[in-house]
Amino acid sequence: MQNGENWQIGEVEIQRVVEFEAPLLDPFVIYPDADAETLARHKSWLEPRLQDPETGLLILAFHTFVIRTPRHVILVDTCGGNDRQRPQKPRYHMNSWPYLENLAAAGVQRDDVDFVLCTHLHVDHVGWNTRLVDSRWVPTFPNAKYLFARDEWAFWEEEYKTERYTDDPYYEDSILPVIEAGSAVMVDGDHVIDDWVRLSPTPGHTPGHVCVHVECGGAQAVMSGDLMHHALQCAEPDWSSCFCVDPAASAATRREFLATHAETPTLVMPAHFPSPGAGRIIEAGDTWRFKFSDEE
Repeated sequence: MQNGENWQIGEVEIQRVVEFEAPLLDPFVIYPDADAETLARHKSWLEPRLQDPETGLLILAFHTFVIRTPRHVILVDTCGGNDRQRPQKPRYHMNSWPYLENLAAAGVQRDDVDFVLCTHLHVDHVGWNTRLVDSRWVPTFPNAKYLFARDEWAFWEEEYKTERYTDDPYYEDSILPVIEAGSAVMVDGDHVIDDWVRLSPTPGHTPGHVCVHVECGGAQAVMSGDLMHHALQCAEPDWSSCFCVDPAASAATRREFLATHAETPTLVMPAHFPSPGAGRIIEAGDTWRFKFSDEE
């Protein structure tokens, strides 16, 4: 059941807390396999919710899903963060988003959070892991355990040291301070958090990418992270993003996910779909579409 951008999955409540949402990326940039003819064929259902009619840019959101189970408060993905030096990535550079205020408006104080779960360790999923206090990066949620998939960390622990990350310190300001504070817990890709929330491995976008499943009272939701960035990838599941570490594996994982959840009651909650940020997978011939929850 949905109420605004709140959903009830049995006894479990899920809320969406937005950092920002805007027309952002050229489809030919984010999807190297995109072609003009295919995009034109999808135009009728892309505009205006999913693609800006004036600029042609795809509309993306950056948000956190707050899960309240009878036992825990869990945050899934923590967006880009504030006060970060990211001159080479302007949309993440020295921001001052009212993210913590938005969390508070949703009834979540920093001390309330029991677990922070990052579906993967890209820059836009770890930013609010930490905040700047007296020139030091400290865990934003002092009572929380931060759950990182073990396979994901094993990859990025080495990848962050490569030359391509010398000008991008998000490992240093958003991940390492959590580990040094003793707040990080490395878990398997099928880790069970409590009676209502569990993980499943969905590699491809990154090696240790996970989905987050919520199940209660016969209802189900799944937070799919960056398994797909945009609803275009439901219609064109073989279009992996330029951010995918393994594009072929990403496409295979996405196809399996779409086939599994199509025409089921499962509420699908991707990391970057625009408002209201959740919906269901429906069949469309030999492919699929995303039907937003406010269209039902």
